[in-house]
Amino acid sequence: MTTNIDKRLISLSRRYSDAILDIAKEKNELDNVFSDLKNVVTVYDYSDEMREFLAHPAISHKDKKELIQSVFEGKISTVTLNLLYTLVDKNKFNLIDTILFCYENSLNEAKNILKVDVISAVEIDNDLKENLKLKLESKLKKSVALNYEIRPEIIAGLILKIKDKTIDGSMAHKLQAMKKQLA
Repeated sequence: MTTNIDKRLISLSRRYSDAILDIAKEKNELDNVFSDLKNVVTVYDYSDEMREFLAHPAISHKDKKELIQSVFEGKISTVTLNLLYTLVDKNKFNLIDTILFCYENSLNEAKNILKVDVISAVEIDNDLKENLKLKLESKLKKSVALNYEIRPEIIAGLILKIKDKTIDGSMAHKLQAMKKQLA
């Protein structure tokens, strides 16, 4: 999803994320708002015209809000739409990707779900995916949401990324370690 997050924007984005999370929780719309934010980010990330329009300092807030209304009204919740209007008013629409990142992390934390990135050299079959999920849930005592990525350059094995920790069981890592020992 949002892989290239500017870490310098997390603190400010978390404030918006926490605020919308509280409102969404109060209105029992946590998952709806998450879905809305993903849709908004998809549109925003893939539309150069929209990004340029919303970032342009000479275009009025009124015109920017009209664009947002024409694109999103009736397709996303009022909670999410109001967040978008607030971001326009504060000239902070560029934070939308990072707000989604923070919201997803907070939502997962609230649901006791831990996000784990699994990197493999080849596609992993469904039985192995299920076994890995069960073992991680047992070991971590949490529900896990696995995000798979294929990188042939790791040769074989797996790399697991859990929060700030990386467990590298790849063949490329082992070969690199052997190379260092032999040097």
